[in-house]
Amino acid sequence: MVEAKRWRVPIATRDHTEGHRQATWLELFFDLAFVVAVAQAALQFEHAAAEGHVGEGLLGYAFAFAAIWWIWVSFTWFANFFDTDDVPYRLLMMVMIAGSLGLAAGVPQAAHLDFRIFVVSYVVMRLAYVAQWGRVYRTGDPAMRPLALKMMVWTSFVQLGWVAFLLVPMDLRVEAWLVWFALDLAVPVIARWDPRLGGHWGHIRERYGLFTIIVLGEAVSAATIAVSGAVDSGLDFDTAPLLTLAAAGLVTVFALWWIYFDFSGGHAFDRGPRTVYVWAYAHYLVFASVAALGAGIALAVVRITDPEHVHLGDRAVALVPAVAVAILLLVTLLIETVSEHGMAAGHTAAKFAAAAVAIGAALLAPAITIQGAAVVTALALTGLVVYGVVEQHRLTAAEEAEAA
Repeated sequence: MVEAKRWRVPIATRDHTEGHRQATWLELFFDLAFVVAVAQAALQFEHAAAEGHVGEGLLGYAFAFAAIWWIWVSFTWFANFFDTDDVPYRLLMMVMIAGSLGLAAGVPQAAHLDFRIFVVSYVVMRLAYVAQWGRVYRTGDPAMRPLALKMMVWTSFVQLGWVAFLLVPMDLRVEAWLVWFALDLAVPVIARWDPRLGGHWGHIRERYGLFTIIVLGEAVSAATIAVSGAVDSGLDFDTAPLLTLAAAGLVTVFALWWIYFDFSGGHAFDRGPRTVYVWAYAHYLVFASVAALGAGIALAVVRITDPEHVHLGDRAVALVPAVAVAILLLVTLLIETVSEHGMAAGHTAAKFAAAAVAIGAALLAPAITIQGAAVVTALALTGLVVYGVVEQHRLTAAEEAEAA
């Protein structure tokens, strides 16, 4: 029997004290649609790096991924506060999902600083976001009306700027993009949106965790497709280095999953709003570095199996995944430090050491090979996981002994 449900209901602010709140089917659908854009951004970065244009490729990747990430973050926080799951809400979210496909289609052009398709898709999605805030203003909690009005006005103003951005000369686009995107990011701060005044804290952490898992899966998928393509290409190459790289890459992804979900602090919401903003915004580098890791492994596969198609040396190729790993480790350390108000010296030193080992191994790639550098990185991350598990066990045993 079909459940009775009104097609439109007033917007109500979700209470952070409500019981367990799982991700909705629409939220999961939204995440998966955005992974298409993430995969496209990572693929374009891989292609640019293979052609020897690492700087240009990295710049285009950073810009494209930032827009993808910001749209996802905006929706995720709005849904955490105001998800009604009625018909207008679903339709507006489907507009945003359609826009995400436009973002994916515009990634190749954005990689060369041609943002026409990208900006149109982005503005359409942001206007749907404004419409959601309009519903909060009209039918939501009166206490939220001032916030809703500020979010509507500032977000709409920023979109006018993005349309004008298309008229900026090509040689000024990087600077213009940085300035205007910084303003876009600052809108919640300007509007004085305190992320602790509503929504569900456990739910937002789950949403970020789910997207991290999806991006990790995309990294595995990118590497798997690259290995499969090499095997099916008919090229004559030694399979041992390829298998070694694949195994090391898989261990690296496993270890990063373990490090993120077991050892990355979860007390940001117990602190002030600035801590929550650091936690939320720092995840840009978490998501981007994981996706870049997949692109780096795929690039290494091509370098090993078909070196003529990669216009980079072994050191540069090995540095792509190594830098991605190092950034992820250091950013999670930042999140933990802010969330926990300081970390144990041993934990901090262990993460710095693992990051240094990954970079050092990549620099030695001409001597130890690309796959050798990948193995060293995987071993360093495995050691970090072992250290974390042992430390957790020690702390738990000490707490149990003290309680007894």
